[in-house]
Parts: sequence; structure tokens; C-alpha cells
Amino acid sequence: MVLEDVLMMKYGKSISVEELFEPVLCALRCRWRRKQALLLLSLQTGEVAYWQNGEHSWQEQLNEECLADKQRLTDALREILLKREVEEDAMVLLLPAAAMMYSEQMVLPLMRRRELQAALQWEVQQSVPWMHEDYTYSFEAHVIGEADEQQYQVMFEALQNASRAELEQLCRSLMLKLQGILLGSKTIDEAADKWFAGKSLPSIYRQKQRRLQGVAATFGRYLTKAGCAALGLAILAYASTWGGCYLAQRDLQEVEQQLEQYAEWEQRMQESEVVERNCQRLEKLLAAASKPSKEAVGELERICRRMMPGCWLTLLEYNGSKKPLVLQGQAVDNLALESFVEQLQKCENYSRVELLQSQQQGNVLVYKLQLQMKEGKQ
Repeated sequence: MVLEDVLMMKYGKSISVEELFEPVLCALRCRWRRKQALLLLSLQTGEVAYWQNGEHSWQEQLNEECLADKQRLTDALREILLKREVEEDAMVLLLPAAAMMYSEQMVLPLMRRRELQAALQWEVQQSVPWMHEDYTYSFEAHVIGEADEQQYQVMFEALQNASRAELEQLCRSLMLKLQGILLGSKTIDEAADKWFAGKSLPSIYRQKQRRLQGVAATFGRYLTKAGCAALGLAILAYASTWGGCYLAQRDLQEVEQQLEQYAEWEQRMQESEVVERNCQRLEKLLAAASKPSKEAVGELERICRRMMPGCWLTLLEYNGSKKPLVLQGQAVDNLALESFVEQLQKCENYSRVELLQSQQQGNVLVYKLQLQMKEGKQ
């Protein structure tokens, strides 16, 4: 007799160890998530929304042209993130466009959870229009019908690996930390409600939850060896308490480790804010200065608009509109610096952007750039 059989005897239906401990994990997730900022992006509707401490902070709307073009989408999102001062590595949930996915609803007989997963795997392979190794899917199952005629109503959504890779690259280019691609959610409000309620979202990105489920499964296999069915219910009663505490402790340890990793980033952000305040004071001083100084202010504003998160200026050398601009600054890493250089190269005012120096000093990368002005753009 397996553990799931014991659970069926007690509760009258199939229930896994993961489902038994889900209320404990749900409470832990809820407490942790409400302390984190969250960005939600719907490629279905073009909505971009931001939550801070569990409260809806702001919302923007992308137009259809942005949604239809990858580069426009990336540029528009980068502009929003800079304008709204969203910090690097902010958590993000994505709702893919309907055209990226294949979805279907079906009814299956009532069965154990593991049997449902095996049956659904075969059903999905018969339904999706792609090769089975070229997509990922998730599903939600609900019991319907009367007590003696119950069935599973299953809705599954599949996403091709190529589309998944595009979404991953989008988040990397924007320096966002992807938490999940939500295949089943229809609106950002629905996704946000589930997230902050601590729900286990039907996402293809649930690495942490998979680890937790692995612990629960191992614990379940241990219980199956405990003895005869007569002791099963007693052991289960004990396990419900002990196992929930064990998983809660593991979850809290992982959260603490993540917070330690974020500490360094918080320090860098604070340093960046100090430099930014200094730049603002410099701009005010230059605004009241001579014409060349005002031209320098214009260049500074143009450069700051293209400044990427994790990258900041410490010095701007302006020797007239006919001579190259020299920028000195710091970046958190090579990726941030390369993104900044790429943005400057796209600017129509500069004919050439040259990296003169790049050197690691402690926790930051010190750089020096030279920008050649285009004729007629001075």
C-alpha cells in the first residue's frame, strides 16, 4: 500500500503529500512575496504593472506596434523601467501572447494525481501541433460532477521552446529576474492575486517549488516503508506536523540565502543613488553657466537618458562641440557597460563610441569612453 492509498482512505479522494503540505508552503510564500516588488507584463494585452509591498503601484500600456516587434518591445519596456526607476533584478511574471501558445480543455476520468500526469502527457502529445521535445506545458485540473460520477476537467497550455527562449532573452536584456511564464492566467490582476496569496502558480518556471516537491516526495517514500496499514494513519498524523515544520524550515533557509545575495546589490544601488544626486546638483550648477556649459548640460541629459541600470557617470569632459566627449564612470559588470555602450551607439548624435579603458576595481568596473560628435549635430 503506497502513501497515496493511505491518503485516499482517510480523505476519500486522491491527495499527494505536496497537496497535504500546500497550506504551510502557501503561507510561507505569501509572507515572503509581500515583501518583494513585482513587475507583471502581459504580452496578450500590452499591460505593464508594478506592485510594491503587495500594493499596486503603477501601470503602463504598450501599443500594438510594440507588441508586434521584438526590438520596439524591448526599447519601450526599457524606457518604462528607466522612467519608473525600477531596480535591477526586479522580479517579473510574464503572460505570453496567445499566438505563442496552444491550449485545450478536456475531461478525464477521476484517478490518482500521478496517473493523471501520465495520462495527460500522452493526451498532450496527441494534441499539440509541435514535436513533443519542442515545447513545455502546464495544466490545471478540477473535479467536476456528482459524488459517484466525478471526473477531472483539465485545461492545459503549451509553449514552444523557441518562444520560451525569446521571453528569457527579453528579461535578460532588461536585467529583470524572471519568476514565471504564466500559461494559464488571463489577466495581470488574476496573476497578481494568486502570487501575493502565496498560490502555487501553474508556471513552467518553478525551480524552487520543484525542489520542495522533491523533498516532500522523498519524505513520502520514507513513510511508505514505515509499516503496515494499521500504523499508516497514526504515522501520517505525526508526519503532517513534523513534515510541515521541516519543509517550512527549508523554505525559510532558502529565503535567507536569497536575501544575503541581494544585500550586495542593495549596496550598489545605494552608491548609484548617491552619484545620481551628485549629477543632479551638477546639472543645476551648469544650467546657470555659460553657453558651452549649457551645451554640456544638453549632452549630459542626452547621455543620462541612455544610461542603463547598474551603470553611472563620475566625470564628463566637454571641450566644445567640435571635440570628442570623454566620459568616465563605473558599472556593476561588463554586461551593464556593454548595454550602455550599445545605447550610445544607437544615438544619432554620435558618429563613433570608443571604449578607452575598462578595469575591475573592487566590486565595480571602472570605464572611460570617448564619443565623437556627428557634423551638424553639435
